[in-house]
Amino acid sequence: MQTISIVALGVYRHVAAKMEVPFEHTPYRMAAIVDLKSSPEAFTYSAHNLGVVLYALHPPPQVFIVGAAISQSMAEECISVWKAYTTSAGTKDPLLINLQGGPPADGNWMLEIMGKLDGKYKNDRIEL
Repeated sequence: MQTISIVALGVYRHVAAKMEVPFEHTPYRMAAIVDLKSSPEAFTYSAHNLGVVLYALHPPPQVFIVGAAISQSMAEECISVWKAYTTSAGTKDPLLINLQGGPPADGNWMLEIMGKLDGKYKNDRIEL
C-alpha cells in the first residue's frame, strides 16, 4: 500500500491532529502539522517555515490541507508556497484541500476531507 503524506495548516495543532485516528487503516498519513498558536513563536506558520517543512519531509508530501479558520490572505500565501513546492519538487499527483468557505452541509469535516482524498487517490492507478 502506497502512503500518501499530508501536511496541514491550522490555528491549533490538536484540531488537525484529530485527523490521525480516521486515517488509521488507510494509506493517508499526517506527516506534519503547521499551526498558529500551539508551537513556540519561532516555529509557528510563516511562508518560510512552511517551505522548510515541505522540503524537509521524506517521503515528500502529496497533500496540503488549509484549515477552515485560516484567514483568506494567509490561505493565499500558503497555497502559493504549496504550488511553488509541488512544481519545484515535481510532486506526482498533488492535492490541495482548502477548507475555507464554511462547513460542509452535514458539518462533517472529516468526511469532506476523506471524500477529497479518496476522490483523488482511490482509483486504478494507486492500490489502496
